[in-house]
Amino acid sequence: MLSFDLKIKTHLLASLAWWLFLPTSILVATLNGSLSGVLCAQDNEPKGTSPTVQTDSENQIADWLPETTVLFGKIAPVEQWLEHPLRTSWIETESFKKLWRSPQALQVRSGITIAEIALGLKLDQLAKDLSDRGAYVAIDSQTQAVALMLHTRSEQWLDDYIDKALDYLRKDAKSKGDPDPIQSTEYRGVQAYKIQNGIFVKLGSWVLMTNQGDFAKAVVDHKLDNRKGLSQAPWYREASSKLQATGSMVEVWIDLASIRAQMKNNDLFRGQANDFGAELILGGVLSVLANAQVMHASMTMDEQGIALEVQSPSDPTWYGQARQHYVGPDAKGRAPNWPKVPGAIATLSTYRDLAQMWLRAGDLFNQDVNDQLAQADNTLTTIFAGKDFGSDILTAIEPELQIFAAERSFDQAALKPTIQLPSFGMVARLKDPAKLQRELKRTFQSFIGFLNVAGAQEGQPQLEQDTIQQNGASIYTSQFIVEEDRKYPDGLPIQFNFQPTLAFLDDRVVLCSSVDCAKSILGQNPLDAGSQTAQVQTRLEADGASIQKALQINSNPIIARNMVEKGTTRIEAKREFDMLMLLIGLVKRMDMSLEFQDQARLRLRFDANLDP
Repeated sequence: MLSFDLKIKTHLLASLAWWLFLPTSILVATLNGSLSGVLCAQDNEPKGTSPTVQTDSENQIADWLPETTVLFGKIAPVEQWLEHPLRTSWIETESFKKLWRSPQALQVRSGITIAEIALGLKLDQLAKDLSDRGAYVAIDSQTQAVALMLHTRSEQWLDDYIDKALDYLRKDAKSKGDPDPIQSTEYRGVQAYKIQNGIFVKLGSWVLMTNQGDFAKAVVDHKLDNRKGLSQAPWYREASSKLQATGSMVEVWIDLASIRAQMKNNDLFRGQANDFGAELILGGVLSVLANAQVMHASMTMDEQGIALEVQSPSDPTWYGQARQHYVGPDAKGRAPNWPKVPGAIATLSTYRDLAQMWLRAGDLFNQDVNDQLAQADNTLTTIFAGKDFGSDILTAIEPELQIFAAERSFDQAALKPTIQLPSFGMVARLKDPAKLQRELKRTFQSFIGFLNVAGAQEGQPQLEQDTIQQNGASIYTSQFIVEEDRKYPDGLPIQFNFQPTLAFLDDRVVLCSSVDCAKSILGQNPLDAGSQTAQVQTRLEADGASIQKALQINSNPIIARNMVEKGTTRIEAKREFDMLMLLIGLVKRMDMSLEFQDQARLRLRFDANLDP
């Protein structure tokens, strides 16, 4: 099984991730003075040109890497990240300025200042020079190595900087009374250094950082012997020729077949979900992970945001009859393209044939899960007056579904719940509305009655039912009764957020936690969105400002709970909450889509909040 040294992996990944928008100098403080942190310091040399990642660099490093490499990626030079229009706009926003003035950021910045004074170096230019001609990452299955390779400005520049960095580390250790932290060695005339768990090798104008000495030796051997390595591996040749992204800042190719062979007992690669919820969320994805030979991931940036994409080949035979519930016949299932719920915080539109999933449970789950589903089926059959839940109820619902969370307003003059939850629910279509509406209404009202009986035994508030006819829609709702002789000094209990509501209009059915939200949905015309189906199998949309608002309304309960769970002071808990709000404030909206026809493709986009 692939298992990697956590500390060096964290160093390597941090060195890539944080260069994106924050000044690269942050890394000196966060990486505790290790060489990978020092590598993010800045040089006083004049600014030079930084070309894009060169094809010859990519081919060169692909030759040096062993054929047992299972992941290979290239990253644009740091200069492209730091000077990208998106970053330039982002750091000028009020959201980013508040983040940069936060206590956490100020603590890091003070560490940066001390490090720069001690080194006599600036940081941004050094980061640019280190990745002047590109940066690359790799994971090797044979040696369990994680590696970062930087094609620097020049060999002479790298020699000068390594001398400077090693001198700083040795002086720092001596001032603290610590032994020399650097172990130096040579292999075939190539100089290498070991600092803590990291191995650093100089290869001309390249620097290799890894956690495994055998991997470093393999790279040196391939370079000195002019041997072809990864570039000749069948999986890499297939993936790099068929799966590519244009203009990407990060691009990664993955040998999924080799990873699967080594991790065959991992749940992700067995092709079978452990429970009903996992199948509902990941079913088709599990089939891809169990069958695809290669995978490709990329990250692109434009002036408005960041887009991530993961893709692999896809074949309808991978899903079979059992997973048609997830991808649809011939993997052509499509999400509905209905109007957004008014005040939507997040909306998930997807294709899920719930009836097929329920009826084919024997092919999808192990015996334990099927036994649980059999018990649930018996209970649900009783609730639905003898009608089979799978073949009679679920089959009457079309597979196109919309699930949502939306903003909720409470009467300012009335008592409000201590914790104010958003509205949430589901919208679907009925195949035979005249037949099923009455059955669903009866079951809904019986369920509310059951909740009242059970709640009365425990002294819980009761639900009062009501029926509303509005513009041709039938709305069956209920709400908890506020007892006039009872005081609520801390606000209403959390259950007063809920007004369980079932509504029908033509063939549409809405199951919602708020009657007002149900009314607003039924007031929309589904044709307003244009096409009734999207071009993807699943789409998730979320609004950053709405999420921020929902959290802010409940800031006091969230902070109090954080204090109890983590044993922190209120000041510390509030500081964590404020940091979360600042981070969310950087994002305007998020959009995710999933599709399986022709290629399996996951797209994830974050639009930046660029409001001044």
